[in-house]
Amino acid sequence: MATPPSQPPRSSPISEEEARRIPALLAGYWSFGQYWGTWVIAVVELNRHRGLSYGRNGVLLALLSIVAVLVMTFGAPRLTRFPTNGLVAGSLTTLGVGALAMAVLPTGTLWIAFVLVGAGNGLIDVFLNVEAQRVEVATGRPVLQWLHASYAAGGVTGAAVGGAIVAAGADYPAPLAIAGLLLFLTAAWNARRGANAQAPAGDPSTFSLSAFRRHPTLWVPALVILFAFLVEGSMDTWSGLYLQDQLGASVSKAALAFAAFSAALCFGRLFAGRVLFGFGRRTTIVLSGVGAAIGGGVAAATSSPAVVAVAFLVLGFAISASAPAAFGLVDEAAPGDQPNGVAAVTTIGYSGFVWSPPIFGWIAQAFDLRAAMVVIVSTTAGIVVAGWLAPRAGRGLTID
Repeated sequence: MATPPSQPPRSSPISEEEARRIPALLAGYWSFGQYWGTWVIAVVELNRHRGLSYGRNGVLLALLSIVAVLVMTFGAPRLTRFPTNGLVAGSLTTLGVGALAMAVLPTGTLWIAFVLVGAGNGLIDVFLNVEAQRVEVATGRPVLQWLHASYAAGGVTGAAVGGAIVAAGADYPAPLAIAGLLLFLTAAWNARRGANAQAPAGDPSTFSLSAFRRHPTLWVPALVILFAFLVEGSMDTWSGLYLQDQLGASVSKAALAFAAFSAALCFGRLFAGRVLFGFGRRTTIVLSGVGAAIGGGVAAATSSPAVVAVAFLVLGFAISASAPAAFGLVDEAAPGDQPNGVAAVTTIGYSGFVWSPPIFGWIAQAFDLRAAMVVIVSTTAGIVVAGWLAPRAGRGLTID
């Protein structure tokens, strides 16, 4: 597929210089996924050691998400005057500090760790996606799909490492500390390799949600990201508990099942980057929602950990393209205002994390984790509906 006129040829000096930034950027998002893959395993032990109920865990996760939303809404637009390499590195470092705090803080002050993790999540989801979108436009390569594939790869390695450490008898702080160290290392790489220039500032507004007033069509990618993040984020926070507490799976089996989900996310995004985007982002999103509903429905209906692992493969592969395809629509919906546009749609996406953890926690507390999983899966219908509303344009990426 031809590169759009607005993008430089791949062989241009600008394109090649931007392409050299990609490995560090992918490594940073991989370490982001590594943390959450570790969390899926560590949260079960953390709850047991700290005496946290499903309800209290849900409240802490809601706090995390509220902080992330506030950072994206009010903080990110104010930071665009700083160089992008510093923003990316600072985002990863903040999450790394949160990971270490999660490992060492006593129960009474554990909320501080959730605040730090929320701040790191908010910054990463804005500035790494903004930088990836910029490099994607400059190089004509599906960098956003690669970026989110690297997050999924981190989920695989995080679940594998975390599961192996906990299964060997070590306490949960060890894998969390390793995840924090990896975040620090990739932050240093991005500080050295990233672009030493300001992010595109767009509108000088310090309130990112105002982008919806300037660019109403941003609501379409925002809704896709809302439902996709709700499903993916719920898998990050609840799937380990579902497998171990509801289905009685061992730590190793739970790690394997989540690794299957994350691996499917990774391969699905690589597949989407090369093939599905040839159909256009709209079709990609619709197919993603339908497939996710099928895989998630099977996972919620069965009591076999082995069948759940296979269903997670289908769910992960199907839903993998939703959020990256939606992020790719931001350039068309808000040209020249991408930082605020990405912050705005990501804020809407994270709003699902604000209300979903306490609701899912209440459902799990009042009924069981299977009921919570059914509610999670039902939200895939929102991806399909929002996908139908997406424009038919957006086929400008090269796929070779």
